[in-house]
Parts: sequence; C-alpha cells; structure tokens
Amino acid sequence: MSSATGRHCRQDTLSDAPCPDWDPRDPQVQSDQILAYDHMRETCPVAYSDYLGWSLFRHADILRVLNDHDTFSNVVSRHISVPNGMDPPEHTGYRRMIEPYFTKERVDSVEPACRDIARDLVASLKENPSCDLMTEFAEPYAVRIQCAFLGWPQSLHEPLRQWVRKNREATLARDTEAMASIALEFDGHIRSQLDWREEAGAAAPDDITTSLVRQEVYGKRLEHGQIVSILRNWTVGELGTIAACVGIIVRFLAEHQEVQSLLRRDRARLPQAIDEILRLDGPLIANRRRAARSVTIGECGISEGERMTVTGLRQTATRR
Repeated sequence: MSSATGRHCRQDTLSDAPCPDWDPRDPQVQSDQILAYDHMRETCPVAYSDYLGWSLFRHADILRVLNDHDTFSNVVSRHISVPNGMDPPEHTGYRRMIEPYFTKERVDSVEPACRDIARDLVASLKENPSCDLMTEFAEPYAVRIQCAFLGWPQSLHEPLRQWVRKNREATLARDTEAMASIALEFDGHIRSQLDWREEAGAAAPDDITTSLVRQEVYGKRLEHGQIVSILRNWTVGELGTIAACVGIIVRFLAEHQEVQSLLRRDRARLPQAIDEILRLDGPLIANRRRAARSVTIGECGISEGERMTVTGLRQTATRR
C-alpha cells in the first residue's frame, strides 16, 4: 500500500496510465480490508490500482460521485445490469418495480423458513463442533434461504454454492474467459426456472420468480435478459453478502464475550445488536462508477470512461 500522500497521481513513463498506488488483492489488505481502507483514506485518498481503477476514500469525494449522475455513471459493464447498471431516469422505474419485493411484510414472510434452515444447520454442527463456519454454516445458510426467498428448488443448493466459489476465484484472478463461461452457466440455471414457469402459466408457483416473469416496467413486460440480470444481482450479490454478515456477527461475538453473554441473557436486544455490529463492520464497503466525462478529484485527473470505486463511509474510531 502507498504510505505517502500525493504519490497517487504519478504517470507511468511508458504509457498514459497512472502508476498503481496499492493492490486491493494484497494479503495484507485482504486480511483486514477496513483497516487497510482507513489507512488509504489518511495517506492516499484518491488511489489507482490495476484491479479496481480509481478508488476514492474521502467522504466529500464519495458524496460528490454518488450525487452527480451526469458525471459519474452507474453503467460500468457492457452487460445489462438491472437496476444497478442504470442511470436516472431509466433507473427510477426499475428501482420502483424492485422495491416492493423487499418490503417488511415480504421479508417477514420468509423469516420462519430462515429460522428453520438455521436450526437445521446448527443441529448438523453438533456432530462436528470444530468446523469452518463459513463453508459449513454461513455459505449453506445463504444459499438455502435465498432459494427459499426466490422459490427455487433444493436441487440448486449445491450448484449455486459451487458457482459462487468459481465466480469468486475467476473474478479475483481476472480470468475473463472463465468469468464469461461461469456467467453463461448461471444464466442457464436462471433461464430454466423462468422457462418452466412460463410454460406452467396459471399453474406456476406463486413466488418471487414467477412474479418477475409477469412483471411490467414502463408498460412493457420484463425481457428474459432483464429478469436474469435482476436474479443474478440478487444471487451473486446476496449470497456473498448474507454469508459475510453471518461471519462478521459470529466473529464479533466470539471476540466480545461480554456482549455475547448479555445477548444470551436478553435476546430482545439481538436485532439492535446485529444492526450495530453490521454498521461497524459492514459486508459491503465499495461500489463502482465510471467517469462519464474527464474530471479532476483531489489533484488527480480522471479521464472519461475510466473505472472508479467508492468505498464505505466510516471512521476508524467507531471500530475500536
């Protein structure tokens, strides 16, 4: 990681590309991303890497990017992405269509299934008290509750777990051929669910996936590609996020025995405690943008079309 403020605007003498300031995949960064990002905020708040492009760490810079859709675009991929990869006003209608799927009532309706899945997995851990929490509890939990939420069969549990693993490895390795092949594999899983629901017509199950098949935006039925994009986003993003949340909560409670003891005595405090734990150490600490025009942030010139990453807004002191 860079340790000198201002170093991040140097240019490579052999090309127009900036010199890398840091490597987000470095083991030191990966071992504690929040600590590493806090360090970058203090020493190199506008940083370049070959992996992420430009990374912004300052509060004011991040707010500027998030609030200026004309200069900083959500369209960061050549592939359709609903609604994350859209800018206003197109984004607005798709966002309004998606929001009802995550109302409190909708989420509460799947809570009993989530509790049953958690109990089942916890019971299985009793046979193996020493285990890898992420691979034997958090990841299976994420896959099973998301399939329950979307109305997908148990037969997809293991394929989806394997798919997430392969996708993560290919992304970290920046293996574009593997990523393209893995994307097609996932599309196949989703399209099979969409096809048989369309063939079933009125006999299709009353679940979220069937609802999307019948959904309209701007007076038009969603196309298959748009539905695949939505479900890919909910699966690719949510499986990793849900599993990460479980890991963060368990680690915090393991490191803070006094909090664990308090919550065992008073379980009514659990919802508030979980919210606070995930506020301090959230599973998502970055989002992507693309410069729609050339712009200067800090002392750095960012050219039109360059990739940008905005990081979570937080302070190191809240974590201590």
